[in-house]
Amino acid sequence: MKNNTTLKWMGGAILLFLLLLLVIKIRLKLAQEKAIQTCENAFGYMDATQQDSIRKIVTAFHRYGDGDKNKLAYILATAWHESHFRPVQERRATPSQTELYNRQNQYWSSGYFGRGFVQLTWKENYQKMARVFRVDFVNQPDLALQPTYAARILVYGMMQGSFTGLALKDFINAKRQDFYKARQVVNRLDRAGKIAEYGKLVVNDFV
Repeated sequence: MKNNTTLKWMGGAILLFLLLLLVIKIRLKLAQEKAIQTCENAFGYMDATQQDSIRKIVTAFHRYGDGDKNKLAYILATAWHESHFRPVQERRATPSQTELYNRQNQYWSSGYFGRGFVQLTWKENYQKMARVFRVDFVNQPDLALQPTYAARILVYGMMQGSFTGLALKDFINAKRQDFYKARQVVNRLDRAGKIAEYGKLVVNDFV
């Protein structure tokens, strides 16, 4: 009798677990499709590659984020600005682009130039992400171009403050949503106004 009761209890627990997994999967799918539609409303048509990138970013946010749609909106805005939802490699500036060219000279020859949705740059940042995800970005930096890794680097880095020491929670939280200063999470205040506008377009459609 005890064995039958135990088996029934285990069967019920397994069924409940499977139902929970199904609910989580459905909620993630709905969140992904909502994000795609929102980005298309904000920025225009998204092709299959861009749609897949958005899905991966939302998946990474479900894993490393905190559920705050304001933060997700700003992350998507950043990915749009940096890469148009394509995991791209940074382009080498021309000598006539003096300021950018001189800045790139500090890291370009090392091979650790910008890659991915957020343009991961500098060896120490590749090392940091290698430790976090246990992926050899140091010896194989082009792995940061793979969409799944690019999405995880983008979301985790912005949520945890991995890039500059400042995290999204410092600017986007229950008390304020400072989409302008949030740019400091990635790159000082470079193009901060434009990205803030992108973020507001996305979040206005989210809520």
